[in-house]
Order: sequence, then C-alpha cells, then structure tokens
Amino acid sequence: MQPAARRRVVLETFVSVQGYPIHALDSGAGPPVLLLHGFAGDAEEWRPTLQFLAGQGYRAIAVDALGFGRSDKPGDAPYSLKLYADLYAGLLDTLGLDQATLVGHSLGGKLALATSLLHPDRVTQLVLVDSDGFIVPSPLTRAGAWPLLGPALLRLSAQPFSVRALLNTAVAHPETHVTPELVNRFSAALGAPDSRRALRAISRHYDATDLRRTGLRARLNELRCPTLLIWGAADRVFAPTYGAIAQREIPGARLVTIPDCGHFPHIEAPRAFRGLLLGFLAGGSCWG
Repeated sequence: MQPAARRRVVLETFVSVQGYPIHALDSGAGPPVLLLHGFAGDAEEWRPTLQFLAGQGYRAIAVDALGFGRSDKPGDAPYSLKLYADLYAGLLDTLGLDQATLVGHSLGGKLALATSLLHPDRVTQLVLVDSDGFIVPSPLTRAGAWPLLGPALLRLSAQPFSVRALLNTAVAHPETHVTPELVNRFSAALGAPDSRRALRAISRHYDATDLRRTGLRARLNELRCPTLLIWGAADRVFAPTYGAIAQREIPGARLVTIPDCGHFPHIEAPRAFRGLLLGFLAGGSCWG
C-alpha cells in the first residue's frame, strides 16, 4: 500500500474511558485533530473530513459522544459538560496524545468549549462549527424526561417524516443534502431503545449540560487557544447572529460565514469548509 493511501485508511476502534466504551474513527498520522459531532449525529458524518485531513498529514479522530452513535448509551450516567470534557481528555490519554485541535459541530461545539475550559492544557486550537451554547434554551430541551409525554415525543421525533422535516429546515438545499441515507441515520439514532434511554437521561441532566447554568459561559474569556468560528450564513437552527455573539465572548476568535449554507457546513459546503479548516490548522497554536 502506498503511503498516501495508508494515510487514508480509517480504523474503527472502541476504547474504554472511565469505564464507558467509546467508539471512534481514526485515520492518518501527524498533528491530532479531534472531530465532535452534533446532537443525534455520529462519527460517520465526519468520515469525508477525516479522510481529507489524513491525506493532508494530520491524524484525524472522529468520536461518538457518550449516549450517541456506537458509543455506550447508559441511562444512569451523570451526563454533564464536565463528564464529556473529562471523557475527551481521558480519550487523549488512552490514545497516548498530549494535545489535540478540537473541531466541534453544534452540540459538539459546546462540548469542545467545555473541554477547552476544563482541560486547557490539552487543546491546541479550537474550531466551532454552527455551535450550540449561545442560544436561550427552550423548555422543550427537557421534554424527553417528562413522564409519559417524554417517551411519546422521542418516538415521534424519530419518525422519518419528523427527521426529514427537521433536516429540511436545517440545510440550505434539502433537495441536494437531505438524502434517504441521512434521514435513516438520524431516525435510527433517535429511535433505538438504548438511544431513547440515553436521550431521556440527558434531558434530565440538561442544566449540567448548559454553558450558562454551569457557569462555563461566564468563563469564555479565559480561553487562550486560537479559535475559528465557521457558520452557515443560512443556518436556521443557530442563526449567524449567535456566531457573532460567540465571537464577542471568545477572546481573539475569528468568525467566517459560508454563503448559501445551512447548519452543516462540513456536509453542505465541504470544499469551503475544508479550505478554512486546513488554513487554520496550519496557522497557529496556543497563545502565550
């Protein structure tokens, strides 16, 4: 196998972190980049980006968050931003990595922020993609934990017609990007019994996963790593105004919006997204 082809081989691995089996995709050799997915997503959505980064001389690792994808989905875990941050730091330990760049989309952006604040020595650079953490949460964020109604809402949200409607709103061009495969993947992620159990537990612990309620949002001015904010100009999930808010609150952050793009820049505009990411990765490390 030629060296370039070898760099693009994607290895699937399960590692135990704090006793939880965590699933990850791992490819390439070089400076490590940890890719964190959004709500109801999984590592698979990062596979094209993973292979691209591996071909550019990076070690790219896409992780299924606890409660999602093929990682463990406990119904009794103390879900919190601290738990997720500790798990990502522990994953780096298990993989023998001192530091990594974190790239987080949507929910993954909020988890990347928490990791950067609680384990600042482990993060070299930070990329937030249409990130969660800056909106005023709806009461429905806790709906999954409501007795009787919660399970019914979760079952309804997992139906393909519900998933398709949500995705049609989330992307700028649903006729191109909302494929049957994408709908089926999100539907399965929301509909499996173990997934619903984990989602109900996450709903019960919502305050512990909220940047403001945990006090972490007030600490964003402590961030000292170069930070790039990438936002779809047509995002109707987290509007670009939230990107501007994030830029004001994170020291030295650079905000770039991608025209004619919704909530998933890495899927909707991969060429522009990868160009921005690659330029940023080559451009710097932690501030002094």
